[in-house]
This record gives sequence, C-alpha cells and structure tokens, in this order.
Amino acid sequence: MLGETSTWGTASFQMIAAGLTALAIFIVVWFMLGTAARAKQDRTIAARMRAIGRSVRQQDAPTAPGGAGGWIPESVTSFGKRFAERQGFSERLDAQLEAAGVSVRSGEFVVATVGAAVVGALLGAALLGSLMLSLVVAGVGAIGPTILLRLSLNRRADKLREQLPDVLTILASSLRAGHSFMQALDTVAREIAHPAAGEFQRVVAEVRLGRPGEEALESLAERVGSEDFKWAVLAVNIQREVGGNLAEILDSVADTLRERATMRRQIRVLTAEGRLSAYVLGAMPFGIGLYMFAVNREYISLLFTTKIGIGMLISAGIALALGILWMRKIVDIDV
Repeated sequence: MLGETSTWGTASFQMIAAGLTALAIFIVVWFMLGTAARAKQDRTIAARMRAIGRSVRQQDAPTAPGGAGGWIPESVTSFGKRFAERQGFSERLDAQLEAAGVSVRSGEFVVATVGAAVVGALLGAALLGSLMLSLVVAGVGAIGPTILLRLSLNRRADKLREQLPDVLTILASSLRAGHSFMQALDTVAREIAHPAAGEFQRVVAEVRLGRPGEEALESLAERVGSEDFKWAVLAVNIQREVGGNLAEILDSVADTLRERATMRRQIRVLTAEGRLSAYVLGAMPFGIGLYMFAVNREYISLLFTTKIGIGMLISAGIALALGILWMRKIVDIDV
C-alpha cells in the first residue's frame, strides 16, 4: 500500500497526468468545436432541402469551412471512422446518431469515447489513488457517451411519439380540405413543432427529389424507431394502396394513439415507486463501496486483494444484475 501511494505521488507521474489531462481537454474542446460547425452545416443543408420545389428560390448560406469535419481535422476523425468500420458498427452507429438528432458522426463519437475514457482514468487516479479503480472509472467514462446517446434516442423517440396523434390529425384535416397527400405532408412539416417538423421536412424533401412516398415514410418509421410510428405508417401505406377514406382512418388511428398514451402515462405513474426503488438499490452498493474506500481503504481492500473477496465481488455483481433485471421486468408493462 505504501509503495503504491509513493508511486502515484511521484513527480514523474504528476507530469504525465498533467500532460494527459491537457490532451484530453484539448480533444474534448476540439470535438465540441467540430460538433458546432457540423450542426451549422446540417442546418444549411436542411434549409436547402426545404427550398426544393418552392416557387421562391432562397439564397444559399455559406457552408462551414474545412469540409464535413468542420474544426476537427480529417486525420483525427478518420481514425475513429476506420476503427468503427473494422469493428462493423459504423453504419449502425451513424443511424443511431442520426435518429437521436445529434450532429456527430461515428468517427467523432469514437474520438469522444476515447477522450472520456482518458479523462475518467485521470480523475480516478487523482481522486482514488488506485490503478484498478482508475481503470474502473475509465470504463465508466468510456460508456458515458453511449449512455448519453441512448438517453437522447429515448427522449427524442418519446417526443415524436407524443406528437404523432397531432401529426395524424393535421394530415386528416388537410385531406378533408381537399389537399393531396403530399400537400398534407408539407402542411405537417410547416405546422408541427420540432422534432417532428424536421423529420417530415426530410420526408417532403426526399419525395420531391424522386423517392417514392411509401419508402420515405417507411424510412421515417425506421429512423424514429417507434412502434406507434411504424403502425401509423403501415396504416397509411395500406390505405393508399387499397383506397378508401384516408382521413377517417387517420382520425381513428390518432384517437387510438391518444388512448394508448393516456394509459402509458397512468402506468408510468403507478410504477414510479418501483422504478425509483430499482435506481436506489442499484446505485447503493457502488456508493457505499466508494465511501468505504475513501474512509477505510484497508478494510475494503480485502475485496480486491484476496480470492475470497474477489469471489464475493463476482457473486454480488451477478446477484445485483439479476435483481435489477427482475425489478425492470416487474415495472416494464407493455401497452
């Protein structure tokens, strides 16, 4: 224990830690600047696509300098891109980032993950003073961007699902007013709020560029990833093929989705206590472990330095995972 403490407190290690910290901060800042530049360019491209087919031509805005990468050099993002392609998750990651509405590509996401892991390792080494725990904190930092991506995906999917009944109502009203289906989609893109507005603007732009309407709507449903959206798009495509009163079908689907949303909110309220208990019980072992490590390191270090302690950690981890999955299954009710 004394040798480990003296190693972590040497001047050479402090210099290395300071250099790595500066490098991690530089990568994160560079990543944020590149994200801002890419977001500006994406807004410019979206404005151009919305202008397709309109009678009044809008003046093109200047694009961000430096190509698609903006402030991020191609040599930095190409490494992450090549790594993602070799591992076979580049296309899937790009699709998830696009569905989440994040102006980042797979190469930049890989760079951000590496930067988060480096920052986590340095923070763990500086605060905890243990190589093993610093590696654990580095792993937590590495999965941080993925967790944020999942949260962003779920949050955006929930917003789109809440907007879907209003979208169908606007479509039905436009069809009753005598508009064509394309004009009704354009009305939705102009009248609905974000994030649904951006998605339907893309659908309208794709159809005007020559893509069949059925394929554009199916791509929208796949991009959103919501079962309600897939169900609504399937109903619209079937009704357009077989004929009939599409406005009535859209009203019926909208009413059904509103009832499901009401029931889903009621279930969420009734299961709030169980979900909160799962969060507290899942986080409590880690919190107590960190507290004991800070207060009495020699006492808890037996869990990491003895075979019995390591076995207890593995058994506790398996039991904790099973308990969390069990509690999630209890409170997860499909509507």
